[in-house]
Amino acid sequence: MSNAAERVALEARGVARGGAVWSFALRAGGAVWIPNDDAPEGEWLDWLTGIEWPGEGEVFWQGGEWRQLGAAAAARERGRIGCVFADGGLVANLDMDENVWLPARIHRWEGAGGQIEEWARFFGCWPLSSERAPVVGERLRRRLLWTRAFAGRPAALILEHPLVEASAEDCELLFEGIRRAREWGCAVVWLDRELPEETRAALAPLTRAEARPQA
Repeated sequence: MSNAAERVALEARGVARGGAVWSFALRAGGAVWIPNDDAPEGEWLDWLTGIEWPGEGEVFWQGGEWRQLGAAAAARERGRIGCVFADGGLVANLDMDENVWLPARIHRWEGAGGQIEEWARFFGCWPLSSERAPVVGERLRRRLLWTRAFAGRPAALILEHPLVEASAEDCELLFEGIRRAREWGCAVVWLDRELPEETRAALAPLTRAEARPQA
């Protein structure tokens, strides 16, 4: 684990956003909070997963800059990152169980069925709902999306406003899931406008990403 902890999982160098320039390095098993308080939702998530590139600066995954990877390699590496999207990130014409299974099928995760069941039971949403998202309650939908993010035993988790309207019980479930993931070396990025003290304590050790004013 000591060797794993020395690896830099995600790194931003000179990324310009919201009138500031951001640089940080996140090691395996670490956690960083990026105050996500301006500009369009999804920008950081897209940059950190190599879906898009910042107009200024570079983002590195496992030591390689995203835009230097070929399309096939980048798609394969994205399969190692679990995401919780602020807008849900759901495919509208799929049932919720199909949405949960989608990354596993795209990336051909080994042992996907067992991983999905394990995390769905952990988050209290097993068996998976076979209904469409609009008819699934918000609490169940959130737990299903957490299941999807954790099920691939990711090398990194990127969580965008993951606790909006979550109950205290659900917050504790997510924090415990994060703790377990960090034990296997998963790096965690938390994207949120504010972070209450109790959340910071639950994510400790936690680093706040800092920025300098853009010249």
